Amino acid sequence: MHASAVIDGKVYAMADRNGVCYEVKSGNWETVDGDLDNGWRGRACVIDGVLFCYDYLGNIRGYDVKEGTWKELKGLEKGLPRFLCGATMANLGGKLMVIEVKTNEAGELWGNIEWSDVVLLVPREASIVHCLAVAL
Repeated sequence: MHASAVIDGKVYAMADRNGVCYEVKSGNWETVDGDLDNGWRGRACVIDGVLFCYDYLGNIRGYDVKEGTWKELKGLEKGLPRFLCGATMANLGGKLMVIEVKTNEAGELWGNIEWSDVVLLVPREASIVHCLAVAL
């Protein structure tokens, strides 16, 4: 298994191919959608029901489970640095955070803040109807 996530009460587990999904309430297992299976590469996290994936090429994309589609994340025209395969992502208070940790010659773990910025401010009256995935 190379990845897992919980989205809308379902546990998704991905292997090299043919990922599975476990519905917690019903106790049922099913195979994941082909588009999700083919597009989920690298580290991932979930924010507001959208699965964000980070791959070794420095790309972040979002998969909307309800729509069954991958979308490109907009708003990062400057581009983010490419991280090595050790990078991971986290949902930190609804904000997407990419973390890279390196080990030095003494075996100590060192992290580095590569980029930090507000991606989008949305007025309280507004709602986001879909999320677009990003390529880093």
